[in-house]
Amino acid sequence: MPPVFHEDKCVRCGMCVRDCPAYILALDKEHDKTPHVIEEYKHECWHCGNCRISCPRDAITFEFPLYTLV
Repeated sequence: MPPVFHEDKCVRCGMCVRDCPAYILALDKEHDKTPHVIEEYKHECWHCGNCRISCPRDAITFEFPLYTLV
């Protein structure tokens, strides 16, 4: 599962995009949108947590399916 971005907390700083080692995140500052996973690469997320760690506002979480937690 790709990261989940919470618009209400995001300040659109781009730190998550900068720190993603898989280069799957994008930030559209022109349209003032929250960072997002590039659609064609959504299954390429390594779940490393770099984006979550680098976010100064705790605006990124991961939702893992139950079968992966057992």
